[in-house]
Amino acid sequence: MTNRIGPMDQGTLGKIGAKVDEASTGNKLAPDTSAADHSKAHPTSTSDTVNLTNSAKLLERLDQTLESLPAVNAERVTEIKVAIESGNFEIDSQAIADAMIRLDRSFGE
Repeated sequence: MTNRIGPMDQGTLGKIGAKVDEASTGNKLAPDTSAADHSKAHPTSTSDTVNLTNSAKLLERLDQTLESLPAVNAERVTEIKVAIESGNFEIDSQAIADAMIRLDRSFGE
């Protein structure tokens, strides 16, 4: 079965809207009282505490440091742009291949 995707005429939209309204009026849900009963049986604590591990604290500091750094090193981009325009930019294909191999091997670990 396939459905055609495209613009709909206003008459079709009106029929669909009426069917949705009809379907929604017949399906009424009773309020959920199980959550209210559960909260009465088990009162909530008012003195919850959270203790962060040293790793979490380190990650938070690292995150703050990274946020303070620029997303792009504009100076390096300018250097590379000038080198490309002047024809002095050299591509080290061996270094690129080695990095790709290291990356691929790291996925297998």
